[in-house]
Amino acid sequence: MVQVIDLDLPVYNLVQEVPAVVPVMVGLGLDGVTSPALLKTAGRFMTLRKGAAMKQIPLSELIAQLEQAGFEVDDHESE
Repeated sequence: MVQVIDLDLPVYNLVQEVPAVVPVMVGLGLDGVTSPALLKTAGRFMTLRKGAAMKQIPLSELIAQLEQAGFEVDDHESE
C-alpha cells in the first residue's frame, strides 16, 4: 500500500502517521524533525510546503524526492 503524504499536514502529525518520511526530509535538509523539542513546538504548525519554502527547496524537488522514496504526494494547490 502506497502511503500518501499531504504537503499541508503539520509535520508533527505527518511524522506520527508516516515515520518513514523522516529520512527523506532529512536528506532534503529539513532536519528539524530530528529534534523532539522542535518537532513538538514548530512542527505543530509547520508543513512540508512551508518548510520547503523556508529552506528554499523547490516544491518540485520535494515532491520528486518523496515520490522516488515510494510515497504518493497530495498537493492540494496543484489541483
